[in-house]
Amino acid sequence: MEDKASKTEDATPKKLQDAKKKGQIAKSGDLNGAGSFFVFTIFFIGLANYLFQNSFNYIKGSLGRTPPTSEITESFLRNIFIDDLLQYLVILLPFFTVAIAVGIITNLIQVGFIFTTETLKPNFKKINPIEGFKNIFSKKSFLTLIKNLLKMILVFYLTYKTLSTEFVKILNSGNIGTEKLFPFFIEFIKTVSIDIAIVMFLLGMMDYVLERQEWKKNLRMSKQDIKDEYKQMEGDPHIKGKRQQRQREISMGRMMEDMKDSTVVITNPTHLAVVLRYETGVDKAPVVTAKGADHLAKRIREKAKEYKIPIIENKPLARTMYKRVEIGDTVPMELYQAIAEVLALVYEMERKNKGKI
Repeated sequence: MEDKASKTEDATPKKLQDAKKKGQIAKSGDLNGAGSFFVFTIFFIGLANYLFQNSFNYIKGSLGRTPPTSEITESFLRNIFIDDLLQYLVILLPFFTVAIAVGIITNLIQVGFIFTTETLKPNFKKINPIEGFKNIFSKKSFLTLIKNLLKMILVFYLTYKTLSTEFVKILNSGNIGTEKLFPFFIEFIKTVSIDIAIVMFLLGMMDYVLERQEWKKNLRMSKQDIKDEYKQMEGDPHIKGKRQQRQREISMGRMMEDMKDSTVVITNPTHLAVVLRYETGVDKAPVVTAKGADHLAKRIREKAKEYKIPIIENKPLARTMYKRVEIGDTVPMELYQAIAEVLALVYEMERKNKGKI
């Protein structure tokens, strides 16, 4: 096993992609919880009146329907329980729906949509008691414990701070009417919830940054790892094919770009196309800037029309140059006469076009 000290290089894109496929991703459960709680708090503030009114009406209704002791039966209690449960579900359903939705959205923002079965595969290390004992006393477990203790302390502190501020009001709450009691407690919960939500969100962001740093650190590679990965990719037919295709696309794009300053396209007329550039005083001899067969020949003709380059049909010359002259090379001397005739035709066409203007 390689020493961790030798893993000094950041993970390659392939290593990161492979890790994601295996479900090894950087995400913070604290940030998910903080996001849900934060939006839950905002939602609570917006629907506080709805919550108060429904709860108040429900309690009033419950107190008003209490029967004499002689009428309380098992069936009556069961119906009351089911009715109460449904009433509370109706009251709390919007809050739970929003909390679940925000948890899912926060998770998607962190890691995107990833479907993998790797995490479902049995891993005997997880049930190994020795490994489990090591994990209990690991650095990660210690940091998790510290984070949880910190969250508990902050929640208790914020609750205590609000309680100490509102203590007199709470003591006097028994002297106020029922209709004012709920708004008072809702306001108290809102104050505490906002403070806790902000702190949890900040802690969640910090936790995400730390988790991402740890994730990247665990995926670091040694120089030898990178060399081995490169060799593996070199031998992978799929990777090699994609790389060659990309090189062809780049080469074709460059070739099409070089056509802009060309003088003429010689065709045979549909299967072959050879592009020449000849600028008096610059080029010692005509230069082939592009050539292609079949589909590529069609692309060349389309680009020639776009760049307004003359297209001349000359089957023998097109075939000869396609076979004998590479892109970037000058045409051989034995073809000068045939090329000169083509260029003369091009210059004549240009002269006539200028005469029409």
